[in-house]
Amino acid sequence: MPPVRYDFSDSSVLITGGTQGIGLAVAEAFARAGASVAICARTESDVAEAAAALDQLGSGAVQGVTADLAEPDDVGRLFDDVVANLGAPDILVNNAAAQGNFPFPEMDLERWRWMSQVNLEAPFELSRRFVLAQEGPGGAIVNVVTNQVIRHAKGRVGYGSSKVGLVGLTRTMALELAHRGIRVNAIAPGFVDVPRIYREFDDVDDRLAAMPSGRFVTPDEVAQAVLFLSSDAASAISGVVLPVDGGHALDGTWVRD
Repeated sequence: MPPVRYDFSDSSVLITGGTQGIGLAVAEAFARAGASVAICARTESDVAEAAAALDQLGSGAVQGVTADLAEPDDVGRLFDDVVANLGAPDILVNNAAAQGNFPFPEMDLERWRWMSQVNLEAPFELSRRFVLAQEGPGGAIVNVVTNQVIRHAKGRVGYGSSKVGLVGLTRTMALELAHRGIRVNAIAPGFVDVPRIYREFDDVDDRLAAMPSGRFVTPDEVAQAVLFLSSDAASAISGVVLPVDGGHALDGTWVRD
């Protein structure tokens, strides 16, 4: 079956955390579909490299912004920079995330606040600014959460809790913004085949064994779900949390013993 093709040539999109993994795949997919794309990340060289590569993929403009969403002032500056260069975005993808494995007693308040700022407060503020910047009806917000909002995992109290909070924000915004034609949805990836999973974890084989499909989800598969929820094909869909995890959440298993 040929891949689904979208046309976002009249749209602009802001993607946080758009220099690697899921975020980069989303940015590439939007660029190939003709959108003007803005990305951000903390490291200037990573932003410059990713923006240069994206500029070769499509006909839309590309902007890279160096910003740390753990810093509240950077959140507002990021949005203002995008509006100044590309205009108010039509689509917002809140993808950037702070995560780590910290058992509950070891999860101190500093780490909790860091994860909450990146995973929940920054998406809230960017979404608020996104809505205020819209001059007419329409627009789409897609929040990237995790399938841990469906089946929880030990050691992920800060990450899981902040992402559950983002689900609540997704649903509330969807309800309150429906009359403005702004749709708000979330995707919930599971184990995704990105370099980070091999670099930072020593249980990759166990994670793979936990996948009912027998393989990890690809970043492009996640990106296609984001494009669908951002497109007119999903015009009647708002307030949903869409698992993109190869069925991983169905049995509740984190890894196989």
